[in-house]
Amino acid sequence: QVRAEKVLFISVDGMRPDAVDALGPEALPTFHRLRREGSHTSNARTDKIYTITLPNHTCMVTSRGVVGKEGHNWIANGNPKLGQNLHRNHQAYVASMFDVAHDHGLSTALYASKGKFTLYDLSYDEKNGAADTTGEDNGRDKLDRVHLESDTGKLVDVLIADLASTPADLTMLHIRDCDSAGHSQSWDLTPGSPYTEALRGVDGYLGKILAAVDASPTLKGKLWIVITADHGGLTGTKGHGESDEANNFTIPFYVWGPGVAAGTELYSLN
Repeated sequence: QVRAEKVLFISVDGMRPDAVDALGPEALPTFHRLRREGSHTSNARTDKIYTITLPNHTCMVTSRGVVGKEGHNWIANGNPKLGQNLHRNHQAYVASMFDVAHDHGLSTALYASKGKFTLYDLSYDEKNGAADTTGEDNGRDKLDRVHLESDTGKLVDVLIADLASTPADLTMLHIRDCDSAGHSQSWDLTPGSPYTEALRGVDGYLGKILAAVDASPTLKGKLWIVITADHGGLTGTKGHGESDEANNFTIPFYVWGPGVAAGTELYSLN
């Protein structure tokens, strides 16, 4: 089995998967390259009840649903208040993918375009992170590098520079642009709309990242990229909180890298 040495996990906030079909390969060449060279589905699911940013990103990093005994139970969607963290809210420690990687001696990084993602830095810092009981003690701070920047272009440039010099073993990137455009002008899939132009911009960011990967001996053929979203949105509205709307909880899921079957649909593999 072919395995990668590093993982780049990307969340495109507010991305409707059907937009990639609506715009086509000419407008979105990178998304379509990822489809040709990797595996994907346009029919993945976010949490159906809480189709909002922080609850669903917390699902991503913890592999838990939102509510219930086994859920992470974080339902707020604003900047965490002083003293708040995932564990205090859950009344028990909530382990994450950052714990798993870091406790096995791997380096971790988070690049996010919304300030509320400080929740993860607060929850997994040297004070609130769990003790490492796996092999060598790598410390409580599960996130080695955190960079928050609302200008996505600047954020991606920082990521690319770090990928060229000191790439982390597990990196998470959050891109806000589609969500910002949707809240401003709705999730309108008409070519030329603010929403579709935002997605074209995201495609450009992904293209720059893939070019950097292709140019790096450290990363080329040794990196898995996973792309998904926290929610979609509705044409004609500026929100995405309605739990009974499929366009809110239907999301993309792309996997690309060594050993991934090219041009396949994820449901056919699973």
